[in-house]
Amino acid sequence: MIQTFTQLLNQKTKQKGMKTATIVADVLCISQDAAYRRIRNPESFRADELMKLAKEFEIDLNTMIHIGKNWFQGEFRLIDKQYTTHDYYRDINVYLEKAIDRPNSLIIYGAQEIPMFYRFWFPAFAAFKAFVWHRDFLNDYRLRSIPFSASLMPEERSFERLSDNYMQIASEEVWCYETLFSTLYQIHHYKECGLFASENEYRAVMDEYDFLVDHIFTQAERGKKLHPYLPHVEGGDYHLYFSPLVSPDNTFIIKTVRDNIAFVNSQRNGVLISDCEHWVNTANSWLETCKNNGTLLSVTGSGPRNKLFRQEYQAKKRLLGLND
Repeated sequence: MIQTFTQLLNQKTKQKGMKTATIVADVLCISQDAAYRRIRNPESFRADELMKLAKEFEIDLNTMIHIGKNWFQGEFRLIDKQYTTHDYYRDINVYLEKAIDRPNSLIIYGAQEIPMFYRFWFPAFAAFKAFVWHRDFLNDYRLRSIPFSASLMPEERSFERLSDNYMQIASEEVWCYETLFSTLYQIHHYKECGLFASENEYRAVMDEYDFLVDHIFTQAERGKKLHPYLPHVEGGDYHLYFSPLVSPDNTFIIKTVRDNIAFVNSQRNGVLISDCEHWVNTANSWLETCKNNGTLLSVTGSGPRNKLFRQEYQAKKRLLGLND
């Protein structure tokens, strides 16, 4: 198939009167030499790069997955009005429930921000993240002229089952500074720009985010997943890694005794869901690299854990004026 993809890509770029390597380099923000290497060896395209090119040139990748080499197989989903975040949540939950039914399942998550699975326990915070996503990333015109209020996103409350299911499955999460701080910057921006409907709305979001951060600190301390409102209920094993020199992209893998499923995320461009060996191995290799270059914060890593969750988190809040 990928020859078909590159041929179609060549055709599309020629219609624009440009060399393929030139426009691929521009779209992907890479050098022309790197673009030439990808065109000559299409398997070197990352999933997010394929999705970005497909979006730019209006190529439906799902019409091409059954042609040619097996490594391209997968389901490409663009998060939009046709396939919403709620559809994505429902699809993920199906895989989580299968993983729960199979022994020794494991989720490996490269977290650009705190994994979405946690947020549904916290209704104001979940509503805020949904509002930011729809307003600022999906450019929902209905939200452009109104401030945030949790009541605008009532459906987020219906996905608490995702949080409950994630808790039951052993996980390894890889964090960087952005994982912890990106949401603080979003809250700061909305506060500074008057985009909270009231002080109470701001305070509810900030308090729930603080609660979530404390909750994950406790999980890392105990090496077990926990329910935030039922502290004596333990879930799967929990290993948290901190890798400040890499930037994960919210890609994760669900591993079970029967299959491995990769969820490769591309912000603004969608998600690839695939059990294909190529995509699973590519994602797993990247996540293992992140882990190997990181520090284990769970159980024994008390010094680095306290530094990140206590000292640096509070310092960032003070810097952004979020401690009031």
